[in-house]
Amino acid sequence: MFKRILSGSALAPLLILLLLAGSRVMLFPLLMLAALFLLWEWVRLHEAISVVVFAPLLGAVWLLLGTGFMGHADWIGMELVLILGLLLSLGLIEYQPGMVITERIGFRFMGVVYCGVPLLLLDGIRGMEHGGSMICFLLIIIWFTDSGAYFVGRKFGRRKISPIISPNKTWAGFWGGTGLGLVAGVGSVMVFKTPFSLSEGMLLGLVLSLSGQVGDFVESLFKRESGVKDSGQLIPGHGGLLDRLDSLLFAIPVFAGYLQLRESGLIWGALGFGG
Repeated sequence: MFKRILSGSALAPLLILLLLAGSRVMLFPLLMLAALFLLWEWVRLHEAISVVVFAPLLGAVWLLLGTGFMGHADWIGMELVLILGLLLSLGLIEYQPGMVITERIGFRFMGVVYCGVPLLLLDGIRGMEHGGSMICFLLIIIWFTDSGAYFVGRKFGRRKISPIISPNKTWAGFWGGTGLGLVAGVGSVMVFKTPFSLSEGMLLGLVLSLSGQVGDFVESLFKRESGVKDSGQLIPGHGGLLDRLDSLLFAIPVFAGYLQLRESGLIWGALGFGG
């Protein structure tokens, strides 16, 4: 447990400092590096690593990240279709009798979306006004949710949520993570310079906490299907980068969607939230 706490918190202050004092340009190489490790672990969950498989996937995600960073987000849809076409074309070469090639192609394309699009959206959030503070706000909620779920579940957990998918997750851990995530949402509004009101902080704390816990379960499902305990061994006490970022990969799109709706003013004015 000590190894888990130490490895989980060692880099947190540096990351927050980078987000608050650094720039989008400084964050971008970290996103590129994260994409490399996430995709490596994703491919390993489903098949043997090879240059023929891994290089096109990594190139696809780096293309998406670079396109967003250069301000051409309107190209992303076209690029995703072209990436799918590339993977299908490679499948024509790779196919052997008895091989379920469409399943393999589906896993690979899902890896591009699952690992790449959240990082693309995170870069987009960083480019917004107060972007660094808003990402810190998101990270704190997810970190508190993970910690609450782990420690409350470890101490008080009895009833399992879904033993087939994740035998260690309990209802006590779920409520502990949700409660601490909600508290983190309210507290982070007061700590970081974000455009959110306290009521928004409460709402986001709840929604992002729930989203993160769903993401945790989804990654557990991937691992159960592949018959492994961890996606990798990169982080002591946590496993791989997918194990560490599973909650965040689900929460980022939800947060980005909220920011988009908030900016449009479609809902939040009617609810009385800050515009």
